[in-house]
Amino acid sequence: MVTPLPSGTFYGDTSNCYEAAGFTLSETRYQGGSALPRHAHELPYFGLILKGAYSEQYERSVRSCRPLMLVFHPAGETHAQRFDGLPVHLFRVELAKTRIKDTRLRKHDLAACHFRRGEAIGLALKLYREFRDPDTVSPLVIEGLALELTAVVARNSLRPSGETIHPPQRWLRAAHELIKSRFRETLALNDIAQAVGIHPVTLAREFRKVYGHTIGEMVRRERIGFACDQIVKGDVTLSELGISAGFYDQSHFAKTFKRLLGVTPSEYRRHYLLD
Repeated sequence: MVTPLPSGTFYGDTSNCYEAAGFTLSETRYQGGSALPRHAHELPYFGLILKGAYSEQYERSVRSCRPLMLVFHPAGETHAQRFDGLPVHLFRVELAKTRIKDTRLRKHDLAACHFRRGEAIGLALKLYREFRDPDTVSPLVIEGLALELTAVVARNSLRPSGETIHPPQRWLRAAHELIKSRFRETLALNDIAQAVGIHPVTLAREFRKVYGHTIGEMVRRERIGFACDQIVKGDVTLSELGISAGFYDQSHFAKTFKRLLGVTPSEYRRHYLLD
């Protein structure tokens, strides 16, 4: 049995903590290529990926985490992470027990979930900007934004009814790794299925069931994650970057980037990149 880590305790290099109205905001950095053992946390928290990428096993499922993705971890959830080659930078918002009681939410009202676009990402980014440059009004602003974010999770926390998700089979993990390594290529479902020795229909169905999105959606997200990492380096133009990431032109790249992350590539470069 995993003993939950106490409030404010995280692996990695955690810094810049800020407490306001029962919410604790902090930043954590991890070395590329590292891994964290199975663990849990005493309190629920949000994690916004600012830089880098990693894969995460949680309960009986897995997810691929990329920049500007928001993950909610309920209290006591068991998870483990393996970080890719680049350093990872996370922004966290931890909820005190008193805040959960104040909202009159029960434990099962806040289930594990993640967001790659939409209202939740916008709220998390506003929280991060407030955290980075606080003033005398920041506690009030943070309280309002964090409660809104909690409400979004509560609305999206209905669990699948009755279906147990098992750890991915070997062929499914192989398909996942193939997509991660070849996402910039033009991939066909039949080719992937043939490579792992499974029927295309079975592959498509099981992939979505276990990973929570289709193969096509994963390809798009891998490309956008790659683009975010390359934007950090700043040594290519956005038009060159779109082609390099696998998009057929700059317009397609910009539209997909905005649809998934809620900001344009130029806005991401201008506003959301850190030291």
